[in-house]
This record gives sequence, structure tokens and C-alpha cells, in this order.
Amino acid sequence: MLKSRLKTTALLSLFILSFSTIAASNKVTVFQCANKNHKMVNVSLQDGIYTYRFGKTNQQPDIELHRSPEQLSHRFNNISAAETDTGKAQIRELNFKNGDFIYTVTSSELGTKYVASVDVYKKEMLLTSIKCQPDTIVDHLSGYLFDLPEADS
Repeated sequence: MLKSRLKTTALLSLFILSFSTIAASNKVTVFQCANKNHKMVNVSLQDGIYTYRFGKTNQQPDIELHRSPEQLSHRFNNISAAETDTGKAQIRELNFKNGDFIYTVTSSELGTKYVASVDVYKKEMLLTSIKCQPDTIVDHLSGYLFDLPEADS
């Protein structure tokens, strides 16, 4: 009986370990969108590494960054916002640093209005803001931010 129980426990442990390994190796889209010029932003997570890609749709990316969770930062704000139709807003940001540059992926629920964008900063100066086309947005940021370091205010 004890031998049978040990064998069952060992098999169950092996199954659970195998399932977590398979799940950890799957590529997950954390965020994705395209702008009006058909440039695509994609943030994915695979094997514990976040990848930021930006470039023309269906072409090699213009930029590709790979970062561990410790190399990223995030900001989440859940605020009262009188100028929205519901009086509430949620803003999520994920920051990829690359030398003097920071690529900030933002998704915002401003009342019932939803917007997403990517801002590019150099030494804290905004260089450009890329507005996402609403029908191209895939946003799972809220499920991944809280395991990442918070951005400095």
C-alpha cells in the first residue's frame, strides 16, 4: 500500500512538473497593437523573458528588446477622474529601458473609453507617441504587471 502510494505521488509530481514546464515555455502575448501607418507593437512573454518588438506588420522588427522581469518597471493608477463619463480611470504602464531610451506601453480605461499607446523617451524627454488603432489592440497587461518592479515616480 505504501509502495503504491509513493508511486502515485511520484507520478503525480512528475505530471505537475511536466505541465508547469510546458506552460512556462508557451509564448504569451501580453500586449499588441498597430498604428495607422501599419507599425506593430508587440510585447510577449516566453520562458520568463519579456520581448518588446516594434516595426512594420509582417516584417522584421525595427527594434527588438529582451528583458527579464527585474529589468522592467511598471506603473498602475486607479484614480477618480471627474473628466471621464464614469468618474474613474485605470492606467497601466510597462517600461522597457534601452540605454538612454525608455519605451512605455500604456493602456488606459478612462471611464468607458479605452485607449492604448506607446511613448518613446530619451533621457526623460518625450520623442514620440504612437497611438494604437482601437480594433488592433490585444491587452493583457493587467495580468502581468504586478510581478514586476514599480516605476519610480
